[in-house]
Amino acid sequence: MKRLLAVSLMALASVVLVPSALSTAPTIQRFPIDATFLDEVDCAFPVQIDVVGTDLQITSGDRVFDAFPNSRATVTNLGTGTSITVSIAGPGHTTFGADGSVTLVGTGPTLFFFLFQGNPAITLLNGRFVLTIDAQGNQTFSSHGATRDLCAELAGP
Repeated sequence: MKRLLAVSLMALASVVLVPSALSTAPTIQRFPIDATFLDEVDCAFPVQIDVVGTDLQITSGDRVFDAFPNSRATVTNLGTGTSITVSIAGPGHTTFGADGSVTLVGTGPTLFFFLFQGNPAITLLNGRFVLTIDAQGNQTFSSHGATRDLCAELAGP
């Protein structure tokens, strides 16, 4: 009986204390993804990156959630024709601060390229990353997880 009372009180408190921002239904949108990029800066050879899939975007207040179900990237060494196709379905949460800052928290698989954070490589991250851009435009980035250097794989033996 005490457990039922405690659960009931917690449910009532959550209904009463829910912020007003949650009273507005979130916006849910789906966007097709079909993009091609020519990357001549990350590997020792030109690479074409073909990205296809869907962006499922949910916006609520100052937060945006993006998931990429069934999305993939095909990365091709244009010199040899060697290709690798990888999943890039990892979701991300973007929060916009009142001060103009932006924080993106994502979990892989996520593909980074075009000298991301000054690092030459096309990298697939299976893990968690946090990218913060403060109101002055200063960036901080951290990540944890397994990475794959796709340039090295495309270069071959």
